[in-house]
Amino acid sequence: MSRYFGLKKPLIIALLIISFLLATRLNAQDKGLVIRTVKVEGNKTADSSLILNSARLFSGETLNAASVQDAIRAIYALGLFSDVEIDATDTGNGVDVVIKVTENPKVASIRINGNKKIKTKDIKEEMTIFEGRIISPKDIKNNIEKIKKLYEEKGYLLAEVSSEIEPSDVSGKVNLIINIKENEKVKIKRINIIGNKVFSDKKIRSKMKNKQDSFWRSGNFDREKFAEDKQRIIDFYKKEGYIDAYIVSDSIYYSADKKHMFIDININEGMRYRFGKYTFIGNDYYSNNDLKKAVKFKPYEVFNQEKYDKTLTELHTMYQDEGYWYARITDETDIAPGYTVNIRYKIVEGNPVYVRFIKIAGNTKTHDNVVRRELSVIPNTIFRRSVLGRSLRNVMMLNYFKNAVPDWEILPDGNINLVIKIEEKPTGQASVGAGYSERDKVVGTIGLGIPNFRGMGQTVTLNWDFGQRRNSIDLGFDEPWLFNTRTSLGINVYQLIRNYYGYFDETRRGFSFRLGRRLRWPDNYFRAYSRYRYEEVGYSDFSSQYIEDNKDNPNSLDKHPGKYQTSSVAFTLLRDSRDLAQFATRGSVNSFTTELAGGLLGGDWNYHKEVFESRWYFRTLWNFVLVVKGKVGIIAEYNGGSNVPYSERFSPGGTDPDGEVRGYADGSLGKQTASGIPLRGRAMVVYNLEYQIPISKQQLYGLLFVDAGNAFYHIDDLKPFDLQRSFGLGFRIVVPMVGIIGFDFARALDPPEKGHWRPHFQIGRGF
Repeated sequence: MSRYFGLKKPLIIALLIISFLLATRLNAQDKGLVIRTVKVEGNKTADSSLILNSARLFSGETLNAASVQDAIRAIYALGLFSDVEIDATDTGNGVDVVIKVTENPKVASIRINGNKKIKTKDIKEEMTIFEGRIISPKDIKNNIEKIKKLYEEKGYLLAEVSSEIEPSDVSGKVNLIINIKENEKVKIKRINIIGNKVFSDKKIRSKMKNKQDSFWRSGNFDREKFAEDKQRIIDFYKKEGYIDAYIVSDSIYYSADKKHMFIDININEGMRYRFGKYTFIGNDYYSNNDLKKAVKFKPYEVFNQEKYDKTLTELHTMYQDEGYWYARITDETDIAPGYTVNIRYKIVEGNPVYVRFIKIAGNTKTHDNVVRRELSVIPNTIFRRSVLGRSLRNVMMLNYFKNAVPDWEILPDGNINLVIKIEEKPTGQASVGAGYSERDKVVGTIGLGIPNFRGMGQTVTLNWDFGQRRNSIDLGFDEPWLFNTRTSLGINVYQLIRNYYGYFDETRRGFSFRLGRRLRWPDNYFRAYSRYRYEEVGYSDFSSQYIEDNKDNPNSLDKHPGKYQTSSVAFTLLRDSRDLAQFATRGSVNSFTTELAGGLLGGDWNYHKEVFESRWYFRTLWNFVLVVKGKVGIIAEYNGGSNVPYSERFSPGGTDPDGEVRGYADGSLGKQTASGIPLRGRAMVVYNLEYQIPISKQQLYGLLFVDAGNAFYHIDDLKPFDLQRSFGLGFRIVVPMVGIIGFDFARALDPPEKGHWRPHFQIGRGF
C-alpha cells in the first residue's frame, strides 16, 4: 500500500512548507515576476484542463505563497492524485510553472476473501468501488465501513474487515483485496431492564424491535433500531402517565466467547400524572364549547402523551379548516397537587388566508381547465384545509395522474397563490388478447380506450370481440363536463352476436344516450344519471336439444322466434366517496338503478328492473384494504308477470358483470335446463369479501376473497342466504397501455362445482 499511497499527512505538510518557501523566495527575488506559462506533467487519465482550472494559476498573474498553497489544496481535493508538486523556473521575464501530479491507481480487480455468510455479489453491491475506478485511501476506508455495516445488519457485529493493495499486471492499476473474518453471529441473549417498578421487564421488552434470542425469534441486533427502542420505551411510559420517565443509562456487553450479547437499560420511571383542568385564552372565532370538541382527554384521567399531542394537532386543524393558517396555539402547563397537569391553550388567531390565484403545474397533456373544474378551492375565497383535501381527492379520482401535490406561494399580504403540482400517467389503453369461457369458448379481443381524449377529459372507447361463439363491437364516447358545466353526456353504439352453448343464437344491436349531473345535495359525493336505450334482440337457430328441454315452457325462446325491440329509460343515483378511482383504500360506492321499458316508450317488452349495489373500503394493518361488496337485483313485468327478455335477466357466476362468484363457470348460477343451459334469473343476490394486499402501490396487488351469490328464476324464489359459495386468491397488476390484468384461482364450496378449483382471467377490470 505504501507504494501507491505513500504520501501521508507529514509528507503532505512538508510539501506545502517547501512550496511556501519556494513562493516566498520567488517573491523576495522579484515581486514583479508574474506567471508566464503553466503546464501539467504526470497525468495519464486526468484531463489537464481539469487540473489547471482547479489550480487557478493563470498566465499574467503574480505567483505567491498563498496561490501555491491554494493550488495544491484544490488539486488534492479532486481525489485523483496521491502526490502533487509545483515547480517554478525564473526565466528573467516571468515564471514558468510546472504542476507535477502522481495519479491514484485504478482498480484492475476486486477480490473478496473469507466471506461465507454473505455472498460476494451482495457485498459488491454495497461497495462504491468497482473495476476501472480510481481509488484513494479514503474510498477504501469508506467501503470497509459499508461492508462492516452490512455484516452488522445480518447479526455479525464482530466481523473484521481489512484491505490489501497489490500491483496489477497492467501499469497504473492495482488489485484490491478485501479480507473478511466473519466471526460468530452475535445473538441477544438477554435484555435486562433495571429500575422499573410499575411495569414488568416483559411488558417493557414488548415495546422494543430488538428481541431476545428464542425459538421463534432470531435475536439479531440492529443498532439503528436500538436507538428507536429507547424512544419507544419512553413513549410508552408517557402514554401511561409517567411524563418524567427517562433512560438513565444503557450498556451493551458480550459473553466471554463473544457469541452472546447482553443489553442493560436503566430506567427512572418518575411519578404518574393525571390530566387536570384545561382552559382556552385568546379565542374569538371559535367558542370554548367549539374548541372542547378537539380535546381528546377528560379531566382527571391518566395523562396520555398521545392524547395530549393529538389535541394540539386537532386545534390547529380546526383553525386551518376555516382558513386561519397563521393561528398560533401554545400550551402552558402547571403541576397541581397530586401530580395533576393543568393546561392553558393560548391562541393568537390572526387573520384568515385567502387564495388569490390557482396555478396548475406539471401537466404536459391535460388542459388546465380539466384540473381546475375538479377543484373545490376557488380564487379569492378563504383557504380551507378540508376544501383543499377534497380538491386533491377529486383530481386523483380522474385517474389521469400518478400524484397531485399542493404547494403555495406566500404573497406580501400573507395570502397565497395555490399551486397544484400534478404528475401525468399514461391513460390510453390499447389491448390485443384472448380469453376463454365455457359459454363463449375462445374469444379474441382488440380494444382501444382513451380516457383523457385530447387532454380534455373526454373518453373514447372501441372494443371488438371475435370468436367462434361471440362477435361484438362497441363504440362509446363520454363528455364529463358538457359545455363546461356539471352535466355529463355519454353515447354508445353496439352490436353483439353470440351463440349460447351451441343451443341457439342471440343477436343484439342498439344504442344508448346518457345524461348525468353532479349534485351538491345531500352532499357533493352524489351524482344522478338518466339513460335512454333502444335495442333490437333476435333469437334463432335453436338446437333440437334446446327445443326438447323447453317443450313444456311456454316462455322459452323457441316459442317466440324473431326480433324484439326494447325501448327503455333508466335512472341511477350514485354516491362515490372513494379516495382513489383505482385501488381505493377508503370510502364507498353505493348506487341504485331503476329501469322502465315499454309502455309509452314503445317496444315489445314491458318491464321494470331494479339493481342496488354497494362497495365499502376499509384500510387495515400495513395498508391492507378490506373490501365488502353486495349486489341485489330484480326484474319483472309491470303486472308482476315473468315475461321479460332473456338477455336482461341476471346471470352471476365466474367473473360475469352481473356478479362475481369465482369458482363457477361464467354466468352459470341459478336454474338450468336438463342439458345445463342457464335460464338466468329474475332476481339475484351476490356478496363479496376481499382483502387487498399492496405489493407495489398502484402497481401490483395480491388478493384473498370469499364470494357467495345466486340467481333465482322467479322473484318468489329469492332467498338471500341460499347461495353458491367459494373462496380463493389472485393478483392484479397495472400494465401500461393495457390497464389492469387480473388472475384469480377459486375453489367452489357447493354443487355442482364443489371441491373444484377454477382459474379466472380478467383484463381491464378494477377493484
